[in-house]
Amino acid sequence: MLLVDVLEEHLDEAEFRWMQWEKALGAPDFSLTETARLEALLLAHLDGLVVGASTAAESVLRPAFESEDAFRIRAAAFSLLALGEVDEVLLRLREAGPDARAAIRRALELSEAPGLGARLLDLLKEEDAALRAEVLEALAFRQEAPPEVLADFFTHAEPRARVAALRAALPLPEDAARRLLPMLLDSPHPSIRAAAMGAGLASGVRQAWETCRAAVRARDAHSLDAMVLLAIGGSEADVSLLLALLDAEQLRPHVLWALGFSGRVAAMETCVANLEVPAVAQLAGEAFSAMTGLRLEVPYALRPGERPEGAPPPPDSQEDLDADLVPRPEDELPWPNVATVKNWWDKEKRRFVKGTRYLLGRPFNGSVLVEALESSPMRRRHVLARELALRSHGTLAVRTRAFTHVQRVELAKARAASVRIRTRSFDSGLR
Repeated sequence: MLLVDVLEEHLDEAEFRWMQWEKALGAPDFSLTETARLEALLLAHLDGLVVGASTAAESVLRPAFESEDAFRIRAAAFSLLALGEVDEVLLRLREAGPDARAAIRRALELSEAPGLGARLLDLLKEEDAALRAEVLEALAFRQEAPPEVLADFFTHAEPRARVAALRAALPLPEDAARRLLPMLLDSPHPSIRAAAMGAGLASGVRQAWETCRAAVRARDAHSLDAMVLLAIGGSEADVSLLLALLDAEQLRPHVLWALGFSGRVAAMETCVANLEVPAVAQLAGEAFSAMTGLRLEVPYALRPGERPEGAPPPPDSQEDLDADLVPRPEDELPWPNVATVKNWWDKEKRRFVKGTRYLLGRPFNGSVLVEALESSPMRRRHVLARELALRSHGTLAVRTRAFTHVQRVELAKARAASVRIRTRSFDSGLR
């Protein structure tokens, strides 16, 4: 009975630590090193469950699937996989409802169980379209989906499957780029269209870049991903398309997010101008910091707990019953100290040259991109990793939602190849 109590405690802790770890992967105030510390606590409790072997499986792990908590199911599925119960986990995946299925899929993405990739490939023969999409996402994350399998899903009925296949197939096969890409770029589904833009850019197709520009000009549901693509791959002139969107109040947070990846002087000036706008001041400060390298800490940021005049109250203290009380990642960003940031900019802006793209305060190149991937806050790293994949035509991938030891290996590979990463605007050399 004592062992069961210990195993229950391990599962409770693994559930909690997994939730913390997933939150950290998208946090604006966590680094890769800090996330690794959280991850170590998670893995320690997962290891504790595996040590219990058969007792853990029967008394603790299997009952966990009756829970409605996704993180508890993830921990249970991951532990069963580590115990060699692959058949059982895949059976549970087939029979689970949508929420539990997504939780099991996340465990499958991260598991190192021997032969798991081949077993997942077998599941793609199932008739259940939603299941096949879930499995393809897991295979794509694991980088174990063969090119011919991905190609079969470019026109799949399930949008998620199309998106997963397009994001994993970099570059696209020549035949798909010629025959299917125009249709995918014209998709009414925003996520499919955004994935097609990225796949087309990695494949050197000019139509993908023109679609990206048109999507930004359209100011519609397709604009959000296109803004980021335009920022990371555009020229000085392309950034002006983003700046033109700032008059739309509902788009301003998305524009500032994208501008932070553009690294252009005009974007820096715009961020400084928005530091005094309470609704977007934190986002403007984050973007300015990413481009210039200025760390938003005291004295360039207000002390923790301080808020500027006119700032909206924190979500948990809102009195408006209709207000969204769920904290957003940007709520954890520091509030910039407007006066000191402006004073710093007045002194330093002469070293930032128009026509040059900057990242972390340095002229952009492959080495700087990899360094930013290592040192940037976690939530920014997802975009930087996508840029690395696009600029390397899919040969360099850092899976920013994988375990950190996996990310470190992938970062080392990217660092070794950084001099070969193309740095020109995406529209250079398109056909």
